[in-house]
Amino acid sequence: MGFLSDNFIADGIFVVIKWMFEFIHDYSIVILLITLVIRIIVLPLDIKQRKNTRMMANLGPELESLKKRYANNPDQLNRKMQELYRERNVKPMAGCLPMILQLFLLFAFFGALRSIVSEQTVSLVLRAAHDGVENVQLPQWLWVHNLWQPDSGLSGCMPSAAEFLTFLQTNAGSITPQTMVMLQNHGLITYSGGTLQVATEAYNTLTNNLIAANGLTGLNNGWFGLPVLAGVTLFFQQWQSMKQNPTMQQQGKMMLYIFPLFSVWICATSNTAFSIYWVVSNVYAIILNWILDAFYKARERKAEERSRIVERKQTE
Repeated sequence: MGFLSDNFIADGIFVVIKWMFEFIHDYSIVILLITLVIRIIVLPLDIKQRKNTRMMANLGPELESLKKRYANNPDQLNRKMQELYRERNVKPMAGCLPMILQLFLLFAFFGALRSIVSEQTVSLVLRAAHDGVENVQLPQWLWVHNLWQPDSGLSGCMPSAAEFLTFLQTNAGSITPQTMVMLQNHGLITYSGGTLQVATEAYNTLTNNLIAANGLTGLNNGWFGLPVLAGVTLFFQQWQSMKQNPTMQQQGKMMLYIFPLFSVWICATSNTAFSIYWVVSNVYAIILNWILDAFYKARERKAEERSRIVERKQTE
């Protein structure tokens, strides 16, 4: 599954983020802007998906009638349903493409941010070792002390020695050999018996001094703010969709709770930058869904009014 987060799209997002940072100098704002740009690019597909979903919802009563009528004849039921879809120009699978594309972009964005987090975290450690901890400022964001660490009350402002070792092993493809040599020269890593190891005492001393120099001694990196927001916004987004589509209410009640809980876990264990992307995407989807719902309801009311006027004229 690594190809989902390690591909040319992830590489392209990485390049764009780095390019925009040269002008904006704030990764959180860059991530917010790129998130909006990506969602605007896929807006036509979003509109198509929501239009098709609404048409499916409007067919709900007729579909239920067919299910009751042909309850004992599945083949006939399937044929009648397909005829109804063709007659109303509804494509049940049309909503899958936007969802698949958005999931693919989610993985790609995760991969791009993983590369940036790798680069920036190692850079923080090396700059602290080379320039002195008093000359290195952790990238804070609102209540989060380090943008590259999770917004979690269980995470430190810098990775522990064990976490840093796992970090280096997991992101080996994003860290250059020259960087590893520099870490080794500063006495932060060793290759004991040919195996990569973090020099725990040296690393802990450096990171503890860095945290102290930033006035963050004894503090956790965050307060679970973004993970909770991710879960709440995803729950509301799904509830909003189910309310507009009765067929989803029957099929997705369990998912209404499972996916938000999953998003809380993902954001509580991932870097804050990715959590920002997730929350902004959810909020965007909620606003877009509300706007499109209001638009389609207004259009349907006008159509009903025109239909009543025509009927009244015919009876006069």
